[in-house]
Amino acid sequence: MKANLQDTKTAPRCVVLIASPTAGVRSQWTQALKDMYTVLDVGERGSLDRSLADLKPDVLLLDLALHRLGGLEGVQAIRQLSPETKIVLFARSPNAKEGISLLKAGAWGYCEKAIEPLRLRKVVLMLQQGEVWVKRNLIPHLIGELARLTRLRTKDSASHETRLRSLTPREREVVLLIGEGVNNKKIASRLTITEHTVKAHLTTIFRKLGLSGRVQLALLANESGGPISPTAWENRSAGEPQGSTRPKSN
Repeated sequence: MKANLQDTKTAPRCVVLIASPTAGVRSQWTQALKDMYTVLDVGERGSLDRSLADLKPDVLLLDLALHRLGGLEGVQAIRQLSPETKIVLFARSPNAKEGISLLKAGAWGYCEKAIEPLRLRKVVLMLQQGEVWVKRNLIPHLIGELARLTRLRTKDSASHETRLRSLTPREREVVLLIGEGVNNKKIASRLTITEHTVKAHLTTIFRKLGLSGRVQLALLANESGGPISPTAWENRSAGEPQGSTRPKSN
């Protein structure tokens, strides 16, 4: 590891933990981020678990090739060690099925492992702003999953609505817009509040509903009867920029 607990707690910058079994990957990602963030790295599962439990980093960049990770169940277990940490998962060959499963499990991003340094910086920046990062070609699959859940929501809508009753009217407005795929900046504009206030509302909403992130909240919003807006998902700043079909290396 490249920093200790005392250094991390006093550092004013976002703390990023890198976990990969490949030394070259750890070095490349560290070089890309160290000027902007406090960066630590680990190469095996035991060190990852200890670092998450002790340091509670803001962001975890997790290589799915990490030994003894344990797939989806392993990711869920890791998330329990530091629920506030935003996890981005990196696969050698990302696919829609895996990506949807990981996002539903609470991941904030899903990317190709061969990611360019500038793109990696953007991923971390987007997470800092409360956004989810996914490849543009994964968005239709997310929309499809939302539609599938909407078709099944009738029998569950009452229980979801009960959960949402714990929210204030303004928090429910934020949830509705999240369900439409609106990003923080546009939510702030529509509700005439600051982005900082939007982030504060989201933190409270996640705590009240026992959710880990934005994707889970969007799914809940749509299961509860909120509208689905494919255009909003396509236009959100949570993945590929407009006009690009793949990362240069999510």
